[in-house]
Amino acid sequence: MSLNPITALSEQLQKLINEHGSAAILRDHLALFKDQVLLLEKENLRLMNESGTYKINEEKLESDIELLKKENEILRSKIKEHEKTSHGDLLEEIKVNILLFMSKHEETYAQNIASTLKIGLQTAQFHLEELQETNMVDASYSMGGETSWYLAQGGRKYLVRNNLIT
Repeated sequence: MSLNPITALSEQLQKLINEHGSAAILRDHLALFKDQVLLLEKENLRLMNESGTYKINEEKLESDIELLKKENEILRSKIKEHEKTSHGDLLEEIKVNILLFMSKHEETYAQNIASTLKIGLQTAQFHLEELQETNMVDASYSMGGETSWYLAQGGRKYLVRNNLIT
């Protein structure tokens, strides 16, 4: 079927108009797409920077945690060391009272300690012997069998360090 040249020209013109309209729409869509891509690239860059900041903070926190773990370990060992020495240094009240009594007397006998502190003679002798083992008191033995006791340097040191005498 042969077309009328005017109809053919009209169809060609119509096709050109449609194509031009589609191109204009496509151009607008492409411009909008480019704007969206730019916005997404900016957002991506912002998020990457934020992620880098978080990573730096995470590394610093991990470093701080390691330092705190080491410090904690040191403090725990110091606490254990202190507990060992301080519990070893703590004396029963009766022993402290014996040391205080002996600090006021150059030399004394177990009987004097027992009567003054209102404890039995055997109890006084027991504690004196334990104090002697730790070098806090010492004894002098006489020919008659009487044992006199005196405060040794370790006992004086204990009393001074614990502010029991001045």
